[in-house]
Amino acid sequence: MLKKIGLGFMFLLLALLLTVYLTGNEHMLRGLRSTYFIGKSKPDIDDMKWFDLSVMKHDSIDSSFPTAKAYGMLQLTPEEEAVHAQFESTAFLVFKRDTLIFEKYFGDGGVDVVSNSFSMAKSYTAILIGVAIDEGLIKSVDQPVSDFLPEFKEGENAKLTIKHLLQMASGIPFGESYASPFGYMAKAYFGKNLQEATAHFRVKTEPGTGWVYEGGNTVLLGEILMKATGKSVSQYFEEKIWSKIDTGQDAYWNLDRQGGMEKVFSGFYATARDFSRVGMLYENNGVWRGDTLLSPAYVQESITPCMITDITPKKSINEKCSWYGYQWWMGQVDGHDFFCTKGLRGQYVIVIPDLELIVTRLGHTQSKDRVDHHPADMYEFARMGIRMNLP
Repeated sequence: MLKKIGLGFMFLLLALLLTVYLTGNEHMLRGLRSTYFIGKSKPDIDDMKWFDLSVMKHDSIDSSFPTAKAYGMLQLTPEEEAVHAQFESTAFLVFKRDTLIFEKYFGDGGVDVVSNSFSMAKSYTAILIGVAIDEGLIKSVDQPVSDFLPEFKEGENAKLTIKHLLQMASGIPFGESYASPFGYMAKAYFGKNLQEATAHFRVKTEPGTGWVYEGGNTVLLGEILMKATGKSVSQYFEEKIWSKIDTGQDAYWNLDRQGGMEKVFSGFYATARDFSRVGMLYENNGVWRGDTLLSPAYVQESITPCMITDITPKKSINEKCSWYGYQWWMGQVDGHDFFCTKGLRGQYVIVIPDLELIVTRLGHTQSKDRVDHHPADMYEFARMGIRMNLP
């Protein structure tokens, strides 16, 4: 009887495996290997060992920061410590301009520990669009997508511009469900051919008329960058940004396969200090130590709300999107405007321009509650930085 049960289980397992492969869903097995099989329900910040990676070399002899007089003396309050514990923080840093005010690491974090930033990568992809425009490789954000991807030449597709992709207003229904193992995002993150997974999507509603946050828009931006520059996205980022901002360590970008395409919507790995440098670059309007790496005009466009009607299924109340620009987020905390990059598990680099503050937080979880379209915990971390603000 036991042998029959065992054989039956084996045949069932083989049938399931065969079905997965025949239906083109082999990404599910890779996803299970790096999540449920190791006790996790979704990708985590330390998952780089499961993927092929590209390396972006740092190029700095001195990657240190100036430190404030109060550095090493400021402390988190017990209530703030409890927030970090609740959401499993790994790093928390506060800067005034380029000066380090406060720095603390928790659990498996550390000054040299690289972390997955998840959707912070979208902001980095948008930066490169601006660089390519500065170099004349892309005419402007209003250039038709079809100039680079000819499959978008017909009908409503012909109306699609790079700006529509930057603003998440393409009218292409990619889907953004992280729960469905059969959805686009699962195939994009765990699959072995990102361009193939994206190839069949087309414009369904008029571009520019509705805002929906979907990573497929960023994938198309990545394809445009490859066509425009003749380089991989990570090569271009290393050349134009990473090697120019005094980074202290190499960074990594998750690839769909060895030698393949960067998952430009996610999977950029670096240290908390180096993530902070990208925030500093934007705080300084694209200028790093006197060297203009990105047009100040483009930086300002990036952090200007798109004000396109939110049509997110099951969530929208036809509100104008005041919280998103060119793959960058924005809002207000305690009367202070901010803009930020943010990722799935609570990876934040929050820039508060009027206070000249940058607050960086990395960790394993974030609040499920939302305040003005942002995770509630993000405001708590921003307030911690504001409390530490120094003259």
